[in-house]
Amino acid sequence: MNNFFKRPVGAAVLALNDLHFGKHLNDLNRCARLVPEDVKGFASLLSNTTHMSDDAKDAVIDVLVSLADDAEQLQEKLLNDIIVDSENIDQ
Repeated sequence: MNNFFKRPVGAAVLALNDLHFGKHLNDLNRCARLVPEDVKGFASLLSNTTHMSDDAKDAVIDVLVSLADDAEQLQEKLLNDIIVDSENIDQ
């Protein structure tokens, strides 16, 4: 079993990318930027899996994309809150 937590997130992206023959590379790169520990975690878990259906492989990517979406929305909300707070300081 590979432990991707001790390796750069790029290694985890490449391992997950191999499951789909490059089909989701853009999604995986986005996920690596927004939720790198989740990408490493799924890669670590899947490295010990001997057989996965195509649906299960797609589900892994779907979960990672969902987590990245949530992280991105949270970042945007926090940024908007900071902007609003900074505008209120000037008043």
